[in-house]
Amino acid sequence: MRGQLSIDLMFAVLMIIVTITNLTYLATTEISHSEELDVLTNVKIFSISLSDHVSKVYATGRGYKIKEIAPNLDGGSIRVIFNGTENTITVNASVNGRSFWIVRNSTVPLYTSNVTLSSEEEFWLVAYYDENEGMLYVKVEG
Repeated sequence: MRGQLSIDLMFAVLMIIVTITNLTYLATTEISHSEELDVLTNVKIFSISLSDHVSKVYATGRGYKIKEIAPNLDGGSIRVIFNGTENTITVNASVNGRSFWIVRNSTVPLYTSNVTLSSEEEFWLVAYYDENEGMLYVKVEG
């Protein structure tokens, strides 16, 4: 009887340890996923704001500039790419070895340009008039 009680107690302790280990694993996994979702949300909001401000710069006209600030990504870097050929705005964020890409179509003509930024770094959106083509574009400058 005494041996049976000891085995039952060891089995109960083992089950408690396994349960605690599984709960710890699930908690750390969920924290990792929530941090990843936070970064992706910040990049998505930044890209939406960027495309809205590009339209505003273009509508205001030649020589107009808006100062933008990159979001805080805890030491990550962001690359903003204006592709004039495809008329797209690409935001590429690299945080902790992970890369997040957001590509948006622009409603206004873009001048092919790019800038690489660290967290909370300033950059400019500029309405650029190309004398050769007689066209107004929006470009990004560091």
